[in-house]
Amino acid sequence: MATVSESTFSEAVPALADLSGSPDLTFFERCRKFLWLASGLFSAACFAVPAIGALAYSRTEGMSTSFLAAVVSGCLFGVASLLHFGPETA
Repeated sequence: MATVSESTFSEAVPALADLSGSPDLTFFERCRKFLWLASGLFSAACFAVPAIGALAYSRTEGMSTSFLAAVVSGCLFGVASLLHFGPETA
């Protein structure tokens, strides 16, 4: 198995090379980014979990509630994205 030195890794993946320092985020910036990320992940999960259940078990009970939660969470994610709660560059 070949070993990779740290300098080779830093050259190959420049975006990950400067992760050693802690980011200078205030409490409110951390809360904003958490809300942005949590609303997006919750929305994705609310769409995916019922779809997997429908495909695996052919049951549709409770899908409307989950779909409503996904739409509301998706709207929150959209508002959070428009207000630039997320990262500046993706």
